[in-house]
Amino acid sequence: MMVEAMKYRHEFDMAYVELVDIVSILEFRLVERYPNFRLAIKADAEMREDALTEPHLDRITVRRSVYIAACENDVEARFTLAHELGHYLLHREKHVQMHKDQRGAVQDIAGMNADESIEDQADMFARHFLAPPSLAYQHKSDPERLAAVARIPLRIARGNITMSKWRESYSVRNQTGPSGTQ
Repeated sequence: MMVEAMKYRHEFDMAYVELVDIVSILEFRLVERYPNFRLAIKADAEMREDALTEPHLDRITVRRSVYIAACENDVEARFTLAHELGHYLLHREKHVQMHKDQRGAVQDIAGMNADESIEDQADMFARHFLAPPSLAYQHKSDPERLAAVARIPLRIARGNITMSKWRESYSVRNQTGPSGTQ
């Protein structure tokens, strides 16, 4: 998902920015690429969930309070919108079932691995789209700073930093030969 997130950061001209304007992407940039796409804002009382992506209908629907919070840079709302963007971009061509039962409730997907779970895929996309590994590594000793700079939840900042350190360690190990030399 990191590769996909980085690809779309580049496509939306956000490759080198710290603070991704997720609202602008959903309102303006996505429709440039997918002319039939629509962002719908509904009254809170009309929705059971914070947001819903229907890739087959070219639509993301968001609860009004979540949309307003995202416009005000609320970290949870921003992550929610990035998660939905991930669903749209990753699953629009695949006709993926969104793991909803007949009542609209999310089914238990706990037994799936990250490759199978579209929810995990959308979460991984969102975390890397909002705070890519290079930014996480830059703030590797200060998760609070990463959270503030990228306007992401602290739990996501901590996880991204852990992943960036692991990737750096893995890269260094794999650049050396069997005896530790290059």
